[in-house]
Amino acid sequence: MDSSRFIELVLDLHNKYGSALGISDVYAYSALGRVIKAVGTVIISPNSPMLLSKTPRTISMYLLSNGSVIALADLPIDVANLRDCSGERVEVTNDLYKPPSTLTAINMTKCQDPIFRVVKDVGRKYGVNLEVWFTSELGMEGVKVVYRGGFKDLKHLARVVIVMTALTNIRGNNDVEAVLKLISDLMRRY
Repeated sequence: MDSSRFIELVLDLHNKYGSALGISDVYAYSALGRVIKAVGTVIISPNSPMLLSKTPRTISMYLLSNGSVIALADLPIDVANLRDCSGERVEVTNDLYKPPSTLTAINMTKCQDPIFRVVKDVGRKYGVNLEVWFTSELGMEGVKVVYRGGFKDLKHLARVVIVMTALTNIRGNNDVEAVLKLISDLMRRY
């Protein structure tokens, strides 16, 4: 995917699905970096049908020079509850500004936590490759639900946004059933 197609998809997401999904705004622009070629931001309204609470959400997306996309959203779970986890170190160079910086995260590949399993299971069910990252970088600290891959088309991007946004509603085990129902209902419509 090139930067013009990435930007087109992000803008079309707002034009086609903005009202229905409660996407209040999007930003998309090309970048001159060697690693990051374009940036997209999706701002979810507090009144979005994808949200169970009235807290707005943001999904940040980056088109990398190899044509793949990384999309990140906060997963508001307490890291103290994560038990018996292991993972792999992930580094992403952010060369949007000078000097470049590196986002270092742990991609949790195994975790004995029901919320972790829900994220992985939902991703598999809907064909969205999701990961759970833990990062302590300034401005990006916390647990993130992350999509790594490409966007086949506008519908695929919409599905990624729906799943990622709905998963950000999970704050604890008591929220899982309501979130799974929400995702199921939204995916039937879109």
